[in-house]
Parts: sequence; C-alpha cells; structure tokens
Amino acid sequence: TTPANGAWLLTRGSQVLEHESAEGIASSLLWGFGKVVAREAPHLSPRMIDLDPSRPAPLSDLANELLHPDRETHIAYRQGLRQAARLARAGVDSGRPSLPEPAGEVSWLLAPDPSGDLDGIQPETHPTAPLEPNEVRVAVEAAGLNFWDMFRSLGVIEEGLLGGEFCGRVVETGVDVSTVSVGDRVVGLAFGTFGSEAVTRVEMVAPAPPGIPAAALATVPTAFVSAALSFDLADLKAGERVLIHAGTGGVGMAAVQLAQAAGAEVFATTSAPKQAFLRSLGVKHVFDSRQTKFGQEILEATGGEGVQVVLNSLTGPGFIDASLSCLAQGGRFVEMARVEILSHEEMSATRPDVRYWILELDVLKESDPAQPGDALRRIMDQVVAGELEPLVHTRWSLAEAPGAMRYMQAARHIGKIVLAGSPLETGRLRDDRTYLVTGGLGGIGCVVAGWLADRGAGAIVLNGRREPDPEAAEVIDELRRQGVEVSVELADATDPAAIDEMLARIDANLPPLGGVIHSVGVLSDGALGNQTWEKFEEVLWPKMLGAWHLHRATENLDLDLFVLFSSVAGVMGNPGQSNHAAANAFLDQLAAHRRSRGLAGQSIAWGAWSGLGEAEEQRERIARQLEAAGTGWISPEQGLRAFDQLVRQDVTMGMVASVDWQVVSEGQDASSPLLEDLLSANAGDSGGSQESSIDLLDGLRNATAPEREEKLVSFLQQELQTVMRLPELPETSAVFADLGMDSLMVVELRNRLNRAFAGECTVSNTAIFNYPNITGLARHLSREFGQPGEVVEPLEEVEAPSIRLAQTDEDGFAIVGMACRLPGAENLPAFWRLLEAGENTVTDGRQDGGSWEGVVG
Repeated sequence: TTPANGAWLLTRGSQVLEHESAEGIASSLLWGFGKVVAREAPHLSPRMIDLDPSRPAPLSDLANELLHPDRETHIAYRQGLRQAARLARAGVDSGRPSLPEPAGEVSWLLAPDPSGDLDGIQPETHPTAPLEPNEVRVAVEAAGLNFWDMFRSLGVIEEGLLGGEFCGRVVETGVDVSTVSVGDRVVGLAFGTFGSEAVTRVEMVAPAPPGIPAAALATVPTAFVSAALSFDLADLKAGERVLIHAGTGGVGMAAVQLAQAAGAEVFATTSAPKQAFLRSLGVKHVFDSRQTKFGQEILEATGGEGVQVVLNSLTGPGFIDASLSCLAQGGRFVEMARVEILSHEEMSATRPDVRYWILELDVLKESDPAQPGDALRRIMDQVVAGELEPLVHTRWSLAEAPGAMRYMQAARHIGKIVLAGSPLETGRLRDDRTYLVTGGLGGIGCVVAGWLADRGAGAIVLNGRREPDPEAAEVIDELRRQGVEVSVELADATDPAAIDEMLARIDANLPPLGGVIHSVGVLSDGALGNQTWEKFEEVLWPKMLGAWHLHRATENLDLDLFVLFSSVAGVMGNPGQSNHAAANAFLDQLAAHRRSRGLAGQSIAWGAWSGLGEAEEQRERIARQLEAAGTGWISPEQGLRAFDQLVRQDVTMGMVASVDWQVVSEGQDASSPLLEDLLSANAGDSGGSQESSIDLLDGLRNATAPEREEKLVSFLQQELQTVMRLPELPETSAVFADLGMDSLMVVELRNRLNRAFAGECTVSNTAIFNYPNITGLARHLSREFGQPGEVVEPLEEVEAPSIRLAQTDEDGFAIVGMACRLPGAENLPAFWRLLEAGENTVTDGRQDGGSWEGVVG
C-alpha cells in the first residue's frame, strides 16, 4: 500500500520478537524486499510494519501510523506497544554476558550483578572443586529458568546460586556412585546450573531417555517433581476433582499432565490470553487467574460439590479464600507459594476439616535428596512410557539470560523458559554425532567442513546438487587423509522427498544427526524493474524452501546446532538483490521461530566472503557495491573466527560484516534509524546516547539546581525507556503506573539508578512510589545531590495509581519457594505487604536470635 506518507509493507506476525510464538514468518521475506526498495527507490520511503498476531483488530495501530508518521522504518506492534528495530553491537556493550572459552580445570557459572542490574549478569570462573562421596559432576547442556532466578538476579533475594535443574552428561563421579557412569546423559536437580557444569547428589539424577532434545528434558525436573510431590501429599485419586492454579506455568502444566494421567478431573486457572492453550490440552474447566470469582464459578460447575484437591500458587487479597470456598469438606490443600500464605495454625482455624501442606522443594533437595530424586525417576519412567511429555518451552542461550528473565518478568511465556548451553561448551563438538552441511560442496561449505573437523565432529556429510568439483574433491580427500569421516550426499535442497531420503541414509549408515549448517546460496541479481518471479524462485527456493524442509524434517531430532547462513542483504538491503534479501530475511526469522519452539536455531547474516561463494564469482560488480556501501570483503580466516565465536555464544541472530563506519556515516545510511546506535557508538560514544556514570556524576556535582534537574530528567527518561522496553523516550509527566510499571520494574529501575549514582545518592523503592513520574523523581533526586544552603523549589506531591505487584501466576512464587528458603521466612507475609507500602528494606528477627535484612521487591 502507498499512502501519502510513503509505501507501507504490512505483515502480521512475520517478526519473531523475544522468542514469541508467531506463525506468519513466511511473510518476513517482504521485510527483506522492503529494505532493497529503500535502496533502489528511496523516494517511496518504504516502512515495514508488523502487526500483532494476537490482536484481532489492528486498525488502531494502522491509524496511529497514518496519523503520526515518524522516521522509523522497521516497526512492530506487540501487546499494545510500538517497537522499532535497531542493530546493536555484539560483545560487552550488548547487554549479554560473554561466555568464556573452556579452560581446563576451571568452570564457570552465571552470577547476578551486585547492584541487581539484569544486564550486569556475567560468568564467574572458579577452580573445579573435588567431588564429595555420592556426588556427580555434569556438563550442563540445558537448564530450566525459574522465577526465583530472576528474583535473585534483580537483588530481591540476596542468596543462592542461579539455576536449579538441568539436562547434561556426566563427566565425573565421586566415590560410592554406582548408578551412573561418565558419559551418561542425565536429568536432575541441583543448585547452580547456569554454567558450564553442575555438581549434585547422585540421588537427584535420573537417566535421560534417548532421542529427546536436552532443552525439552530440562523442562522436567523442577516442574514435574513439584507437582508429583504435591499429589503424593494429597493422595490424588482417579475420579477426583483437582483445582490447579497457574495452569500454563511450568508447575501448572506438569500438574495438568499428572492429574490427567491419574484419571482426575482438572479445573485450572490462567490469565485470559492463555486460556485457549489450556483447553487445547483437554482441560474443559478453565477460569481466570486474575480474578477471585473462580471459586463461585467452580461451585456452579460442580453443582455445589466443589473440588477435592487444590494445588495453590495464587496469593493476594481474596485468592486463598476463593480457593477454600470451592474446596469440598475434608478436602486437601497443597500450598506452593511463599508469600501471603496461611500458616498451619491459620488453616486449622479457618478450615479445620482441610488437610494442609506447604511444599518446600529446595529444603527437600538439601535435607532429603532421595525424596525428590525418587519422584524424578518415576516421572522419567512415565516419559519413557509415553504417559508424560516434556513441557512446551522456548529456548534461549545462556548468553541471552538477561533477555530471558525480562521475558519471564513480563509473564509472556507458556510452560518453561530453557537456557541452553553452547554446542561448543567443552571446546569440541560431539564425536558420536553426524553434522550435515548443505551447500557443502561449495567454497564456503568446504571451509565449514574443515572447521567441523577441527572441532571434533564425529562424521561430516557434505550435500550438494552435483558431484564435487576438483577443488571440493581435494578438500574432501585431505580431510579423509586426516582420519575424518566425510560423506558426500547429492540431493536438491528444494525437494522435500530428496531431503527425507538423504536423512534416512544418514540415519541408517552414520552416527545420529547432531547438527545442520544450511549454507546454500544462489544469486540472480537485477534491479527492481528487471526482476521476474522466475528470478525470485531461483533464489528463494534453495534458501527458503531448503531451510524449511530441513526444519520440518529435523524438528523431532536431538540437534546441538541448526545454523542458517543468511546475508547482510536481508538486514540492511542491497541494490539489485531484492530476491536475495527476501530469502535471507526469512532465514533470520526461521531461526527465531525454532527457538520459540524450544529447538536449536541460529542465523548468521554474512557479508561477502573473499575468494569463496557466489559473491566471488561476481567479484567486480560486488566490489563496486561494497565500496559504495562502506563495506568490504571477509577473509575465510575472519569468517571462521566469527563463526566459531557466534556458535559458542549461541545467539539467535548475528551479523558479520567488514564495515568502514566513516564511509557509512557519510552515506545514505547516515540517517537510518536502524543504524543510529551503531553509528553513535562508532562516533566515540561506546555507551550509545547514555552518559557514563562518571560523566553523569561530574555533571551533577558541578551543576546548578535547574541544570541538575534537567540532566536528571534526561537520564531518567533513558533509564525508564530501557527498563520498560518503551519504543521511545517517555514523556516527563507520564505516571509510571500508567506506563505499565510493576513492582519488579521498580526494583530494576532502583538498581540501575543506584548503580549509576555509585553510592553518592541512594534511591529507595519509596522514592519511586512517592515521586511516580520523571519530573517529580528528578526534582527529588536533584535535592539529594544538592549542596548545603542551596535554594531549591519545594517538591510537589503527585497522585498516581498504585503500581501493581508483578504478575506471578505463571510459575511465580511457587518457584521462589522451591528455590530459596529465607531466614525469617515465617514472617514473609508481613514482609511482602511492605512492598505495597513502598518500604525499601525490612529487618526481621530469626529464630536463632540473629537478624537479616532483605531488599523488598
């Protein structure tokens, strides 16, 4: 469509944002096409707009674009927010931890930032400690993320290691261990699994069934063990009714499966947008977890009889009362939350007929590891028998842990979030697996084959459409002389039957498939006016259909890696390559789509490789394009180093290009919003538009009161935009609660401000509650930085809606309770109420006479 303010290229769900489930990725090629339109026909001012697939009526979003056009060209609407795309520099400034290289007798574990900044999560290395008797050491392949891990990372809870469950391979056993051996693949419970390895008691591990991906198996231990122990306590029987709260959270979904397997009738709650998913699992009775009317509704649905068992994780005013109102006489109530819950004495006083338990999984993991371990082994037996299935999940790399925690904080997930270890965690690929390279008989494919061999791949299959040419044959012969098992498979990647037959031959004759690298590429360039659909088919089908066939054919296999070779053209556009850009834009979204399904998936957008590939065959013409764009050639050595690094970090989408930023800053891209952060960084401001902490503090110390307030307003706008993931700077008068701030965002904002102020000013939760907009908070902080005797304007009080408690009905505090036992926990209901009152810290007595101080969040 071409309205007066430019050309719009509209899609819906074509962009997979933050591992969301999106089924419109086929239309993502329109974004790649639009990027080239911007190059060849800039007068059309094309804007790519992706509408929210979860909203049935996007007219308001379209009206917003029509009535309020701006310079943004890559826009996506999600959950009422308008988001704009930016390229971000990889590495230290990316907001992601950089995972260390394997280093002999040294292991590492992700650790929270001391100030509670999620972007400050970094790996900490430490010497490998000797094992105690009955302990095992496991190389972690995947670990489940629980709500407590996010709380710990925000500084709400100040003790404990990140990660409490895993799937991995045994690398060492202590004395008295006889049930597992080195090399065995296991699932288990532990403390501290977000790293290279974990140590745990042998009682808490179970053999992992073959053929199930590690990320899927990592969804099992905490959720299923918690649900199983709950039903053991309640003695759930066939034919009974059970109310399962937070039914789309990890524990809730596990409980639904276990209850259905036991023959019980399930009643479940979840938030309205997720209710359809619960019904798809066969749950007929689904209610709203955000309101307390479910109690009366359940009584009506059961003819006043109610349910026999409640598995609770919802707290807050009226929720426990509502659950008890629909619990039958003599019923059983298992509590998994840790805040605003009833003590045993309070339950006895309220409902003396009810049998009541408070499940504390983490306490059991320490005091009686055999009990959760026995439950885990029973569950794995049911998985092997096909009676239970791993949970729906999204897959994130350990390097993406901050983003995964923010996704959990927003309660956007269903089931589990899993952090997967790098396929190169040990520095080597698996020698008992086969790795397939499509386009493997071309120049780049042969270079990748050498990398696979150097990294210890058990077997390598190079796929192409024609017999190897002399150069490829020489590479293959040399690898075989080195003792590498290399096979050649001729199959057209655009033919699904040919792909299936090739995979069947691999399965029959070689070790199981462990990874796919799709490096097929065909160029058929032409200006927009000279392009034809035949030229598009020639380019699209090998990349797009080939990748899709490989995805569908391997989606049930246990792959360590699935890497798609994309192109810079799909990210930034390239004149004459509208078909090429479209094909590669699809590959980028396919990688993210696989992650949203819990599968391995990476897309690497490459610039032109020197001496290799299709670009080299058209070197003279490509060289002119590169020079005009300010980009250059990537040598094979540079390409392999970048490839190795990106596979190790396992980031969903990356781009590798040789760029002359001076040329770019003076060219057509100088005003591109997509590149503004990179151009700013390369202009000398490594932190983007934000001031460094030192510069900020120096400016505040030497400023007058009005200048100080102005600096703080600008700084707070940037910080609030980051914390709340706003597409643009917020208005200074906007009330935080109206922007959607919840209690966890308050904690994160406070942490970021205290980190920036480096102890010269301490910001409390109280301040953010009392001054709930940027202007008011800036004026308050300006006074804090003021000099003795300085005359300042009096502070104005601002009335604002209450900042809501963070939504926790999707795993929420049930996980907190299973991951941490706080000293003074018996007083946590009062502790939590202080949050709503805006208190910052609370000191409470311990039974042993000591004291503890906890930051309220």
